Amino acid sequence: MVKRESGKYSMGKKKKSKKDKFNNAEVWTEEQYEEYIKGIYGMEFIAGFTENGVPYGTYIDEEDGINDELKIRDISIDSDDEIPF
Repeated sequence: MVKRESGKYSMGKKKKSKKDKFNNAEVWTEEQYEEYIKGIYGMEFIAGFTENGVPYGTYIDEEDGINDELKIRDISIDSDDEIPF
């Protein structure tokens, strides 16, 4: 048994605090965190985060521009169609 300053005895076991629990945690910079989030969500650029922490911005497939011409063609074909009602 170990006598504390308060005069009480303890069994000598040290209680783990929350600080001890996270001492070995790796600390990331903001840039490292953003790169990690970009990879998870498939994003090219993160403009910000919602209240719930979900990122918003531009996605990788929006940046390529290859499909833009196909999208324009699809829209022009659809705009000429007659309304069915």
